Amino acid sequence: MKIILIHPQLKKYEQPKLPPLGLLSIAAVLEKAGHQVKILDLNVTPEEFKDVNWGEYGMVGLTATTPLIKEAWATASLIKKLTKAPVVFGGPHPSALPEESLDNGADIVVRHEGERTVLELVRALEEKSDLNKVNGLIFKENGKTVETPERILLTEEELNELPFPAYHLLKDVSLYSTPQPVISEKVRSLTIVTSRGCPYLCNYCFKGVFGRKWRAQSAEYVVKLFKYLVDTFNVDEIGVQDDAFNIDPKRVDAICDGLLRESVKVKWTTAQGLRANAVTLELLLKMKKTGFFRTGFGIESGNQAIISEHIHKAVKKEDVITAVKAAKTAGIEPITYFMIGNSGENEKTMQETINFAKELNTDVAHFTITVPFPGTPLFAQIKIEGKFLVTDWSLYGYTNGICYFELGDVKKELVERMWKKAYRSYYLRPKMIWRMLVKKGTVKRIPALFKAALQYLGLKRRK
Repeated sequence: MKIILIHPQLKKYEQPKLPPLGLLSIAAVLEKAGHQVKILDLNVTPEEFKDVNWGEYGMVGLTATTPLIKEAWATASLIKKLTKAPVVFGGPHPSALPEESLDNGADIVVRHEGERTVLELVRALEEKSDLNKVNGLIFKENGKTVETPERILLTEEELNELPFPAYHLLKDVSLYSTPQPVISEKVRSLTIVTSRGCPYLCNYCFKGVFGRKWRAQSAEYVVKLFKYLVDTFNVDEIGVQDDAFNIDPKRVDAICDGLLRESVKVKWTTAQGLRANAVTLELLLKMKKTGFFRTGFGIESGNQAIISEHIHKAVKKEDVITAVKAAKTAGIEPITYFMIGNSGENEKTMQETINFAKELNTDVAHFTITVPFPGTPLFAQIKIEGKFLVTDWSLYGYTNGICYFELGDVKKELVERMWKKAYRSYYLRPKMIWRMLVKKGTVKRIPALFKAALQYLGLKRRK
């Protein structure tokens, strides 16, 4: 069968242009089974839509996060006028709220991990067999919603048997950015995911696709993937997008050994972050030798009670201080991530977050207003105890500076004021301004930095 897989265009606000890894993994599995697949990444090349011969395809797939879901629905509506092929939705938002998508253009929703489910679905569509026998689906039948049994998640052995994501189906690798384009030089960059799932219980995190059980590809698989991207696509940088890359430090150590043994010459980052309580100076120094140069640390709050009792994040402030210090000592650029307006917060705890960020004193600190994505424990808590302020899914994102809910002492005026205060008081310190001015590469990035300043310092009026 010929299949087209589509990543919708994000129009409301700017985000890094990253490859749609979920679609690329599904595409690789379909190709291995003998199917012909086209990737249409409208976020990078929207003009391609008009050139598609829709009659060629036996199935259309769309992926969507929450901020992309309305664009996915609009795209599906257009496609349904051009083909009778079934339109299949997958990704975080459809997994969390499948009936929404079934009411807005989706014929079928694939929940959770998609590789095996989509493969079996395509086979069932080709054979015109009963979709009820394919686990992991939700669809309408005779006006009623049918939900098949949940798909069992892939084991580590099965993850290691997956073909590499189908990067070769991307129109032009050079169109993609690094995970942090504002602070990075323009280089050939691709992203990867080497593990799935997360065992921790953070209230803002959605686990409806990859689950809680952490499953990782072997060091050997990861090293081969690094080498493949360097040799085949001539990339200068690789962004590891795992939610919890270093849960097993021994695996990270083995990956470093493999990269050194194979003489893989590439810079790489862990933009999604490292677990602060699993970081050691020894490991970071070894990672540095392999080309590793930047990592994030998800800290979220400067108040330990908020971290432990409300966010339910298994990290201590002392671990963060040690990890950030170790990164600086190893010559690795640490980025710190904080959230303003967590459940249980008040003005005092938000100020503690600002103060803690200044204490850590990294070159880059990100402050986001807490976003209650569907399917998260926070979303469920607000439905019962609080009030949602924003119902337009396309506005749900980390960079908008919008307060999405009120809960207890978490109020709109306070949260948005403290978010602006966080950025202004952090970056407008004289020593921070001087540090940015003398930093290598700043002159080249002045336009991007100026644009970011307008947005994050609260100087740009929202539409």
